[in-house]
Amino acid sequence: MTTKTFLVAALMLHAAPLSAQLSRSRFGGIPLWVDSAMRAAGLDQQFMLSSELNPVYAVGDFDRDGLFDLAIEVKDRVGLRCGLVIIHRVDRSVHVVGAGRPVGNGTDQLSCGSWGVQPAQHSYRDAIFSPDLLYVAGWQRDHRGWLIWNDKVYTWVAWE
Repeated sequence: MTTKTFLVAALMLHAAPLSAQLSRSRFGGIPLWVDSAMRAAGLDQQFMLSSELNPVYAVGDFDRDGLFDLAIEVKDRVGLRCGLVIIHRVDRSVHVVGAGRPVGNGTDQLSCGSWGVQPAQHSYRDAIFSPDLLYVAGWQRDHRGWLIWNDKVYTWVAWE
């Protein structure tokens, strides 16, 4: 009897610290500055992460300010359409592409898991620098392209 009581108490004490470490926010598993920016923009009511256990996200300097930004895959709560939320580190601005909002290629969604980051190309010798770029490798030819920051919004540039 004492062994069973001890075992139950040990399991309960072991589980308590684990539950205390889990985020209570809807956007858990991502950096705190991203979580707070998304919740401040009200996105926790409109979108959900495409995967709660392992959020799909990537970092890069998408707005060319020298700071790493973050792009995270989400789904809208109404139609479960995939898209990206891009958060700029410098001002915590939040930009949604897809997930029920226009992408620029005639659709309002991206294919889940079909995007990534092309690292910047640097040529110190020629003083040429390019930003990190978001690419979308969709299932159809017209759904493949780049998402480029034009200092106001992300625009779609189709692959040729």
